[in-house]
Amino acid sequence: MKNNEQEPVGNKEDKYVECGEHQSMRRAFVCQHLNNKTVVGFEEPFESVENMELDDEEDFQAWCFECEKVRQIEGEWNDRSEAFAKIKLICEKCFFEMKQLNLGHK
Repeated sequence: MKNNEQEPVGNKEDKYVECGEHQSMRRAFVCQHLNNKTVVGFEEPFESVENMELDDEEDFQAWCFECEKVRQIEGEWNDRSEAFAKIKLICEKCFFEMKQLNLGHK
């Protein structure tokens, strides 16, 4: 498993993951292209800030500019756009590190 990919943690309604870098944190989902080293753009379905409260059915989610182009061509998230994105599970802290890198601020 890659350093920024996480294992789901049981007993916490599956909303938390065990991160090798940040320990147990709330889960987040990002496309395969987002990382902590390269700026690739950062799209999300709603504006997020660190430590914000989420409803039970919400998760932090983000994808890069290339995934957004594919999503727009397809008109929605579907089998093709999701196959291109290859969504991966990370922790909330990794999510906001990726966001900061791509947007240049916290």
